[in-house]
Amino acid sequence: MVDKILENVKNTIDEYKMFRGVQKAVIGFSSGPDSVCLVDILKSLYGNKIKFSLVYINHGLRSNRILKKEERLTEYYAKKYQCDFKIIKITVIKGKKGIEAEARERRYRALIDYAQRISAQRIVLGHNLDDLIETFFINLIRGSGNIGLQAVPPVRLPFVRPMINVRKKEILEYLKKRKLKFSKDISNLNTDIRRNFIRYKIIPQFIKLNPNIYETIKREIEILHNDEEFLQKIVERVYKKLVYRKKDGFTLDLGRLMYYNKAIVNRVVMKIIKELKGDLSGIESKHISAVLSLKDKSSGRKVILPYNLYAQRIFDKVFIGIKNEGLKNKLKIKLKIGESVDIGRFVVKGEILKNFDLKKRQDNCEVFDFSQIYPPLVLRNRTEGDIVKIKNGTKKLKKILNEKKVPANERNSVVVLCDRKGILWVIGIYRAYRAFINNKTKDILKVALEYTY
Repeated sequence: MVDKILENVKNTIDEYKMFRGVQKAVIGFSSGPDSVCLVDILKSLYGNKIKFSLVYINHGLRSNRILKKEERLTEYYAKKYQCDFKIIKITVIKGKKGIEAEARERRYRALIDYAQRISAQRIVLGHNLDDLIETFFINLIRGSGNIGLQAVPPVRLPFVRPMINVRKKEILEYLKKRKLKFSKDISNLNTDIRRNFIRYKIIPQFIKLNPNIYETIKREIEILHNDEEFLQKIVERVYKKLVYRKKDGFTLDLGRLMYYNKAIVNRVVMKIIKELKGDLSGIESKHISAVLSLKDKSSGRKVILPYNLYAQRIFDKVFIGIKNEGLKNKLKIKLKIGESVDIGRFVVKGEILKNFDLKKRQDNCEVFDFSQIYPPLVLRNRTEGDIVKIKNGTKKLKKILNEKKVPANERNSVVVLCDRKGILWVIGIYRAYRAFINNKTKDILKVALEYTY
């Protein structure tokens, strides 16, 4: 049994080239059976050729007695295998994702931070074939789609999972043969937890129908993976043609995208979300469908997505971005002559000139006859009911923004320059019809902006 598992893990490591050129690696060590088996196997295979460090993450979610016991086991195995070890305490706060997902995300983040700190090239995790199959069912129920069904890949750098082809029962037999002790997490018996329910209630029923269900699903995942590789090459080409980067998100030409196969359509949207969020955890097929539903909606309609994301129809395009309240109702700064004002996206500066050649005026500046200005000058956000003086009267600022096709998602960031008589300049968008300079103007107020990104 021991040799069989060693060979199995060695073949997996070789197949995916997990440790090629690696001198240092972190092992995510929980002191449970998987991680104890993992460190024993890796030390058997590599000895001191790779410097392994055991990292135990204390989530603080169980009793101190259990946590201390697991920390002692971590120290015990670090000494036994002559490895460095580190105990990292993290705080997990229950959020919308649920306590398990939150703990996993913070655990991975802590492991990455530590690996970077000690210049380790890999983070080794003890996931096994049972974990792979259980995650498959969890994501199937969740509606995570093709990509979600391929969760727990052998390699997603810097993470590697050498035991991904080993069954849990084989791991327990290995530990028994090797007389290795480990901690037991009694919460793994609680079938109120979704993963445990699948493990103890669902999978046994499938085994009755197909005794080789683990191997069958594993092959199915490999098929999905191969298909996915092919589709991603097409997605990459479509993405380059139809998606444009903006400051807080991406603009998608949804109309043109809809001519493609649904498989490509979904993946392009998922790729945008992944670019914004970093991964697709917590993103379900219903969220992708919500974004695509905007193709039949009017400009300005918005759908709210998890993780502070949103999608909004902007004329014939769809913008997908991170919610940013921008400067809404927060900005009100006096613009003093000769001083620059930093308002996030750009810097505004006002100065007094004696001469100005209007033929050389650029779009990032406006000039005014200072004798017709009523200080103080103020930079502020647009407000409901703002009006701007035009040649034949006044016009609502909202109407001007519509005419200038300013996207709805950018309007909260619109800044206006005002004096006591009202708006002088909708910065970078529209100039009020007053205080023009002429050959009688003595002092010229020049206001210029420079974008900081």
